[in-house]
Amino acid sequence: MATKKRVPDPVDAYLAKLTNPAARKTLGALRMQLRKLLPGATESISYQMPTFKVDGNAVAGFAFFKTHCGYYPFSGGVVPVLKAELEGYVTSKSGVTFPPDEPLPAKLVKRLVQVRLAEIATKAKKPAAAKKKALITDRVTDAAVKEATGRDWKAWMRVLDKAGATELSHKQLVAHLAQEVESSWWQQSISVAYEQARGKRVVGETAATGFQVGVVRTLPMTAAELWAWITTQPERWLGTALKLEPGTEYEVPKRRGAPAVRGKVRVVKPGNRIRMTWQPDGWKKPATLQFALVPKPRGVSLTVHMENLPDAEAREAMRERWSKVLSTLAKT
Repeated sequence: MATKKRVPDPVDAYLAKLTNPAARKTLGALRMQLRKLLPGATESISYQMPTFKVDGNAVAGFAFFKTHCGYYPFSGGVVPVLKAELEGYVTSKSGVTFPPDEPLPAKLVKRLVQVRLAEIATKAKKPAAAKKKALITDRVTDAAVKEATGRDWKAWMRVLDKAGATELSHKQLVAHLAQEVESSWWQQSISVAYEQARGKRVVGETAATGFQVGVVRTLPMTAAELWAWITTQPERWLGTALKLEPGTEYEVPKRRGAPAVRGKVRVVKPGNRIRMTWQPDGWKKPATLQFALVPKPRGVSLTVHMENLPDAEAREAMRERWSKVLSTLAKT
């Protein structure tokens, strides 16, 4: 009678392939702790890393990347909640990185799991119909806008009210902000946030650039490393090879239900910015796609911004697309 061949456990295989002994030991111990904290969870490989899921929801994952380990709660809301407890660690909204020979304290891992489980439970209680389309002030934190511009959202609302901004056109409002805010992306974002807050603009739409969307992620790498990734591996974020020089045209073939896309590179500022057009099949006019890199004390901030999108549906599709790209990059 033939015996059934045992299928290797994917997480066992992942750990066995690690050539760094400290990383193998640390992540093996982390796995054991997660098993105790999540006794009913299933273990699998998701996004190329060991992942613990509860009722289909990813709760925790871990990985090793050349020089450091990472812990990922599969949510952008967990790390900000534990900001004080994570002081001293390199973090992004999606996870925490740490040296292979310095494991995360068991108490901290427990808190990361607890916050993620509480988040899942809270979302499960909300009916789908109650979900709102997020305003810019919902998507971009007070800390982020204050770090970049010197004021949080409430302060900007007060200052603009005092300046009589409710009577300004969108173009005039942007020009007013340009006197104090250098970044054009932040000029537009603050303008739209103000117009949304004062009922002058629907979510995601501006007078000058139609529907727009921005996705921001701070990554634990240098600006040079990030620029190298963008310029040498365009297949991973664009879907095709691309020579990043002004005037270069590109075309991404249709695949997996996604339409073909064509466009042209407009601006390339090495180490800082790329601006190009983006026009999928079915869009009457091209949108503008921009990548901007800003060095930070603990890494580099990458903003992917699109404007002149045809409608709200396209805006949400692009938000989802670029969020996935940045999540993938964060795990590279």
